[in-house]
Amino acid sequence: MPADNLSVSSSSTLVSGSTWSMVPISRSTLPSHSGNELRARHTEPGSWSPTHVARWTTGETPRYALDRTGREVCRSCFQAQCTEDPAADLLGHLRGLALGLDELMLRTVIAEVTGGNPSVTRRLLWDLQNQPGLLTGQAHHHGPKTLLLVNRLHEAGAHGVPAPKCPHGDRAVRLSHSINRLRVCGTCYNHAKAEPCKWCGRTRPVAGRDDTGAPICNTCRNKEPSYQEECVVCGRVEGVAARTTGGPICAVCRKPPVVQCGSCGKVRACLFAWTDSPRCRTCSTKLEPCTDCERPSRVVARTARGPICENSWEKAPEAHKPCKQCGTVERLFHFGLCRRCAADRQLRKLLTAPDGKHRPDLDKVAAALLNLNPRRTLLYLRDSPTATRLVTDLAAGSCELTHEALDARMTSQKDMAVDYFRAVMVSAGVLPVRDEYMARLERWIEHKAAAIEDLEHRRLITAYARWDRIARIRRRARGKPISAYTSDIAQAQIAKAVAFLTWIKEQGETLATCRQSVVDLWLTSENHQGPYDAGPFVRWAVRSKFAPGISIPARPRRIFHRPLDADERWATARRLLNDDSIETRDRVAGLMVLLYGQYPARTCRLTTAHVIHDETGVALRLNRTPLRLPPPLDSLVLQLVDIANDHQHAVMSNDLNAPWLFPTQRPGKPLGSKQLSRRLRKIGLPTEAGRCAALLDLCTQMPPAVLQRLLGISSTAAERWAAGAVRSAYAAEVARRSDG
Repeated sequence: MPADNLSVSSSSTLVSGSTWSMVPISRSTLPSHSGNELRARHTEPGSWSPTHVARWTTGETPRYALDRTGREVCRSCFQAQCTEDPAADLLGHLRGLALGLDELMLRTVIAEVTGGNPSVTRRLLWDLQNQPGLLTGQAHHHGPKTLLLVNRLHEAGAHGVPAPKCPHGDRAVRLSHSINRLRVCGTCYNHAKAEPCKWCGRTRPVAGRDDTGAPICNTCRNKEPSYQEECVVCGRVEGVAARTTGGPICAVCRKPPVVQCGSCGKVRACLFAWTDSPRCRTCSTKLEPCTDCERPSRVVARTARGPICENSWEKAPEAHKPCKQCGTVERLFHFGLCRRCAADRQLRKLLTAPDGKHRPDLDKVAAALLNLNPRRTLLYLRDSPTATRLVTDLAAGSCELTHEALDARMTSQKDMAVDYFRAVMVSAGVLPVRDEYMARLERWIEHKAAAIEDLEHRRLITAYARWDRIARIRRRARGKPISAYTSDIAQAQIAKAVAFLTWIKEQGETLATCRQSVVDLWLTSENHQGPYDAGPFVRWAVRSKFAPGISIPARPRRIFHRPLDADERWATARRLLNDDSIETRDRVAGLMVLLYGQYPARTCRLTTAHVIHDETGVALRLNRTPLRLPPPLDSLVLQLVDIANDHQHAVMSNDLNAPWLFPTQRPGKPLGSKQLSRRLRKIGLPTEAGRCAALLDLCTQMPPAVLQRLLGISSTAAERWAAGAVRSAYAAEVARRSDG
C-alpha cells in the first residue's frame, strides 16, 4: 500500500494470532521529529506492537528528554542539540559575562555545583542561554541547581550577581520549596499551605496527619506522646527538633549555629543564620517604642497598629480570644486553651500513673498549683525537668508528699524546683509550715560536716554548730522563723571555723595545743577574708575546754557612715512621695529609710498585719507603739496592702499568719534585704547614709525611750544615736557661729 494512503481496516486483523481494532492513520498524524519511531519489522506476524500503533494514532512520540526550549523530544533530536563538553561551554559562557572571577574560581564553582554530571552542566548552560536575567534576580524561576550556582557565584563575589530572593517575601533566604513553578522560602510555603489544625483549630502549616487524614500543626504534633523522644542533652521527653550523631535533641537544647551577626558583627550563636542578615539574641531583642505604652521595650508582637511589648500585649485586644474549653476570653496559652485549662490538662496528664490510674489524694496537689498561678505552673512544668519528674513520681507512688521526701530529692543546697514546689504546697496547706531557713541551715551543716576528712575536726564542727550556733539561734528566735540573714551569718561563722581548723593544722598545731601567737598570725594573714568570723568558734572551744586560753577579739566597729545631707534627704523624700513613675514598694521602702531610719532587712519582712487602718488613719506597728503615718505615705502603704492581699502568691508562712507586704514570685518568700537595697540604690538612695541622717534627725526631736517604743531600736542604740545627734548639732552650731 502506498505510504500516502496508509490505512488499516477498522475490521479485525490478525496479528500474532489475535484480533484487535485499529484506527485509520494518515501521514499528517505522524510525528515530524524523526522516522526512526516509524520503523517496524514485517518479517513475521506479531512484529507490530499495539503500544506503538496506539501512540501513532494519538500523535505521541516516545519521550526521551527535554530540549533547550523545554519541548519533549526523542533521543536523536536531543542528542543533536548536545555538545561534547558542556562544562567547557558553561565556563566559556560565564567568562563572557564579565563576572570579575578568574578561571580557577569559575571552574571550582562549576565543579561544586554540578559534581561533574554532564546532564546537570548542560541544563545549567541552557538555562543561562535561554534567560539572560537569571543571574540578576530571576533564579527563582528555575530549579535547585540553578539556585545553588547563583548562590555560589554571589558568595565568590561575582559582579552583579545578587543572592536569590524569595519572590513573595523579598528576602534573601534559602528557597527550599516550590509554589506554582516558583521557588519560595519555607515561611511563604508554610503560609500558602496552612490548614486549620484538627486539635487546636489554629490555621498553621501542616506537620502531619492523623489516621483520618486531618491536618495537625507542628506544635500539636510535638505534644503528642507518640511523636516525642527523650532528648540526649536534657533528658526530657519532648518533640524532636533535630537529630545529631548522638541522638535526638529538643527545641530548647538545639542551639543556633555560630556565625557572624549581621548587626553587631560579633561571632555568636545567631538566629536566621541561613540568611544574609543573621541576628544574635542580643540584637534580636533590641528595644523599640511600644505602640500602646510608648516605652522602649522588647517587642513580642507586631500588629497593624505597630509593635507591642510584653506588658501591653497582655492587655491588647488582638491577644484575647475565647478559650475553646471554658469560653473565657483572655490571652490563650496553647492549643486554643486559656492558662487554667491548659495547666489543668497538663497536670492531669502528669498526675496519672503509668498504669492509667489516678490517685484522688493528689487532687489537692493539682488544686494548689492551679489556684496559685496557672501560667507560672505551666512554665514551671515546662522548663524544669526536676519538677516534671517530681510530679510524675508522686503519681507513680515512688515519692511521698512530705518535707523529708522532698529534702531527699534535692540535688543541691538550693534546688529551686523543689523549693518552689514545697512553698506552693505549704501555702495551700498541703504540707505543714516549718522554719524553712532553719531546715536549710541544718541540712547545710550536715553536708559541710560530711565533707570534712579529719574526723576530729568533723566532731568539733558538728558539736559547735549544733550546741552553740543552732542553740543560740533558737533561743533568740523564741519559736519564730529565722530570717535568711541569720542563716547566712551562721553559715559564714561555721565555714570560717572549718577554715581556722584547717589553717592551724597546716601550721603544725592542733586546737588543744594552739598558742595565741598562732591566732595572731591568723588575724594578720592576708589570705583570709573576715578572720574575725572564727571568734565565736574559738570562744566556744575555750569554754568547752577544747582549747587553751586563746582568743579572737570582736570585729572592729565599722566606720560611721557619713549621713546624707539634709537638703538631699528631703529632696529625695519629696520625690518618693510624689513621683508616680517609681514603683510603690520602692517608694514605701525608701521613705521608711529616709523618715524612720529603718533597715531594709526589717522593712522587707513587714506583713499586712503590721498595718493598722481605722477611722483615725493609718498606722504601722514597728514596735509596741504604732507609728502614725502622714499623707501621702499612708495611701502608699494601703496600696501595698491591696497588692499583697490580691497577690497570687500571698501565703501565710510567717509568724503573724499574714501576707508579706513585699511579696515575690516565690510563694512564702518576701523580698530579700539585699534585693531591696539594690532597688533603692537604683533610684538614687544610699540606704546607710539615708538611715544615719534620719536617726540623727529623729534623736534631736524625741527622747531615746520614745524612739525605742516607736521604731523598735534598742535602748542602747537609741542613746548612742542621741549622743551622736547632740554632737553633730553642736558642731553645726559652732560652724554657723564661725561663718558669722
